[in-house]
Amino acid sequence: MVAVSFIPDQMVIFTATNYGCVFTLDEDMNELYYAPIYADSTVNLSEFAPVDMESADMDEMELFDIRNRLVEMCQV
Repeated sequence: MVAVSFIPDQMVIFTATNYGCVFTLDEDMNELYYAPIYADSTVNLSEFAPVDMESADMDEMELFDIRNRLVEMCQV
């Protein structure tokens, strides 16, 4: 399941439950960040870390797709 959430005046979050994490962009919308979704379905917003494209367990094209979706949502 994938969902996009808006946190007013802060960030747009892309939820990828199939990977057990959420994604967001930095303020310049250049770098993709992720944070884990815990067993109780919570996310600690202070745990976002940059996505290392070279060592990520996801397909690189999927990561680019998530980034592009987030960019589109931030421009709305």
